[in-house]
Amino acid sequence: MIIQAVKVVLEEHELAVRVLPGLSAVQQLKDVTFGLAPGAVKIGGKFQVGFSVPFETQWTTDVLEHGRKLGVRLAHVSVGLMGLTPAMVSSQVMNVLSQKLQGIAGVAVENEVIILEPSVLLASKGIGMDVPVKRVDVFQGRVEIEVG
Repeated sequence: MIIQAVKVVLEEHELAVRVLPGLSAVQQLKDVTFGLAPGAVKIGGKFQVGFSVPFETQWTTDVLEHGRKLGVRLAHVSVGLMGLTPAMVSSQVMNVLSQKLQGIAGVAVENEVIILEPSVLLASKGIGMDVPVKRVDVFQGRVEIEVG
């Protein structure tokens, strides 16, 4: 049997179960929320900087390097506190993520992009993947990934 293409559909609740515990473990983040909207992954909550700062982020996905890597880009930050700019919060968020993700094989942080190598991440789970990712689409409540 030869499988030439596969479409994986990940439901919002499946992703939330994997993402929320990791984000909640970051001491600076409280009341973390996760959701999928057309074209964007939304993560919000409160950022602790001596006091609580409500925030919401929107992340977009890109297929990079001919499907060998995926990019998750911080596309928008909304902050619920006067005097604190989205750029300041964006910098803090990416700094915290960079520290937390450091040393994880198949994951890197470059500027405002988290770079994922699906073949490396899957190999750590005992799954071999030697085909490129063709597309990643975010819809309301689900993500579709096509490989082949």
